[in-house]
Amino acid sequence: MQPSQFKIYNASAGSGKTYTLSKSYLKILIASNDPLEFKHVLAITFTNKAVGEMKDRIISMLRTFSSMQDEDDPHPMLKDISEELHLSFA
Repeated sequence: MQPSQFKIYNASAGSGKTYTLSKSYLKILIASNDPLEFKHVLAITFTNKAVGEMKDRIISMLRTFSSMQDEDDPHPMLKDISEELHLSFA
């Protein structure tokens, strides 16, 4: 039996699910060499509000990451992603 490629996060309100889902999505995109990788990722949550928050956070983070000038003070999410993917800012 193959291990599942699905990740399921189950947590209470206010526990950081949107942050975790957004970070996981961005990690997949950053780790991929395929610029169209976003077309192969499905993220599901249970309310329209949560979907909007996740979408807004992902777009905001992409804008933030692309406009960063100071590699010595990266955004905390980028720092988390870089550490988890073993990437450096050099």
